[in-house]
Amino acid sequence: MDTSTLISPTQGGFHLRARGADGAADGPARNSFVLSHAIEKHLKVIYYDLCGMNRELSREKFVVFLKNVQGEHGLVPMERETYNFHQFLELWYAGYGWNAVRSLQSKEKDLTRPISNYFISSSHNTYLVGNQLSSRSSADAYRAVLKKDCRCIEIDVWNGDALANRWNGDAPPVAPPTSKIRSKSPHPEHRRHLSSQSVADTLEETVSTLRNIISSPHSRNPSTSAPAVAPVAPGAPGAPGNEKGPRESAMSLKENDESIQATQSTQTTQVGEESRERSRASSKSSNRMEPIVMHGWTLTSPVGFRDVCKAIRESAFEKNPLPIIVSLEVHADFEQQEVMVEIMKEEWAGLLLDEPFDECDPNKRQPRLEELLNKILVKVKKQPGKALVPIPSASNPALLATPASTFDDADLSEDERAVAAHPKKGKVPICPALSALAIYTHSEHFKSFDSASARTPGHIFSINEDKILELHTGPKQRELFTHNRNFFMRAFPRGMRVDSSNPDPSLYWRKGVQMVAMNWQRPDEGMMLEHAMFSDEKGWVLKPTGYRSLDMGGIVHHTLDLKITIFAGQHIPLPEARQKSDAGVGTHGDDAFHPLVKVELHVDKSEEAMYKHKTNSVSTDHPDFGKDGAIIEFNDVPKVVEELSFVR
Repeated sequence: MDTSTLISPTQGGFHLRARGADGAADGPARNSFVLSHAIEKHLKVIYYDLCGMNRELSREKFVVFLKNVQGEHGLVPMERETYNFHQFLELWYAGYGWNAVRSLQSKEKDLTRPISNYFISSSHNTYLVGNQLSSRSSADAYRAVLKKDCRCIEIDVWNGDALANRWNGDAPPVAPPTSKIRSKSPHPEHRRHLSSQSVADTLEETVSTLRNIISSPHSRNPSTSAPAVAPVAPGAPGAPGNEKGPRESAMSLKENDESIQATQSTQTTQVGEESRERSRASSKSSNRMEPIVMHGWTLTSPVGFRDVCKAIRESAFEKNPLPIIVSLEVHADFEQQEVMVEIMKEEWAGLLLDEPFDECDPNKRQPRLEELLNKILVKVKKQPGKALVPIPSASNPALLATPASTFDDADLSEDERAVAAHPKKGKVPICPALSALAIYTHSEHFKSFDSASARTPGHIFSINEDKILELHTGPKQRELFTHNRNFFMRAFPRGMRVDSSNPDPSLYWRKGVQMVAMNWQRPDEGMMLEHAMFSDEKGWVLKPTGYRSLDMGGIVHHTLDLKITIFAGQHIPLPEARQKSDAGVGTHGDDAFHPLVKVELHVDKSEEAMYKHKTNSVSTDHPDFGKDGAIIEFNDVPKVVEELSFVR
């Protein structure tokens, strides 16, 4: 593979700008060029190579370049017979934007497979807008991820009076970490430890929040007000007077959280009380208080469960008909669970899947993706004794028993982990009405791959990221993969990721894990790979050959040769401190600034193989890597599964 001539947008997105009467740039236009000398020089090389012996570029050669080199489809009308250099640049930009990031020209999606045959874009603790200890919860967080085609979202539900009970001593304000600091995984390279800076930032934010609570007069009178520990910044989504929330990306959520942190010293109790009052006021069925959504045993603030359900209804199928799985972590009592069911049926009327299809018995098979369009599925635990184990048959090979195995020390699911940390509370039983909604997707505690629950079509094992790697490297590797060809598994981040960092999701996709729950609050390396996997796929990606049920053949591997040539760049963003200086920032850039390009290949690799390269650094924010460019090559890379390989 030889990648060349890809032009990405400049800072601000424009290579061309119109000039107003005062000479200022006023947005995208087609009559003036803003190109660095280095970029223009390399573009001229491309142009004259295309021209050959001719003075100008013919229309025929231009079309071949656009189709074969740039991969463009649906060409714009080309009226000229020949094009000079400036006409070449103008049509190239005006018609195609010089954008290396564009929609994939993929074939029509296959919707005929059972739903466990797909990877699903998934979110962890979706309601949070920042870190896992002291950020706020927001219904807008659901709008944001659904807008980005996330199809598996998480809701942690508590009694509506949980905050008051928490401050009455029924539960501590902060729980000790429930995950061990040291992993048992034999692959330390699979771990991404918290940086000292991220830990410091999170702890500083948490300490600041505690000080605010202690200094607040309301903190000593829990019956008067339940403290809100992550206040809303004025003008932020959810703030009074700004009920219309934006639908931003994960990066926008991070920006919102930063604005919240800036105002924590002035607001300490408003959000929690408002959420509780809204829950009381909006109850349609009775005078009962409505449940709330929050991260328990932390300093995070709540949001009303009904508010979350409304946000999901408004954003779920706006531009995407593929189904949504709502993963419920239930800490509410029986009465509040019944209120939950009432709210979901009210807010998701016509969308909620509340009974099985006549032609799809949940005890015999999984539904096909095409059967669930515009539907919301609930993932929750079922009442004991409700799941039936189907009889294996030739028509259902997925139900044939896997080799016998037991695993007594498996990590607990997230709600079970909370119970283990606070045993006085005990496990929360699921009421019949809520259990009845777990039709094709129900949570099961992982014990072994040969247990009865491991063969029910709709079960989902939720397992800690470290424990999955441990299973994969041990004697149960084959059993793990065989299970995931036929049934659901969900990976969630270890508890120590308090800064909302993420694992590398491709490690788990290669093991067949369908749902890798990601902290969308943090736009890090893991989220880059998440977006790469699901770009233009509407949140559901069909697994490769060999990863699906009923596949008779094995996994298809290839040997990869990849060559990337980097010629030049322009308007590389300078660090904030450098931008504020007068040290030569401008047309010629900052001579003390030395950018470089790093490239990492994410493939199934052994411990010894590290596929990372970088260019030499060059000066200024308009780097020029020379006439021949900087070449990065990955040669003879073995056992590559194309659908599960990424260049970052």
